[in-house]
Amino acid sequence: MKQWHPDKHKDDTQKATQISMQINEAYQIIMDYCTNYEYPFDEESIKKKTYSPSEWWHDKFGNR
Repeated sequence: MKQWHPDKHKDDTQKATQISMQINEAYQIIMDYCTNYEYPFDEESIKKKTYSPSEWWHDKFGNR
């Protein structure tokens, strides 16, 4: 974003503004996707849903 900030492109502020707006829009789309994704991305949730091989076996087959 810093690279295309309009203050850094005094000679072509219109293009810099347009590209900055596209970058901001893309960022917003990505953040909306991450926020509304079906599965959480935080470390605690990942650790809670990740099984060791023995935990997986026990969960699938019980004490067989």
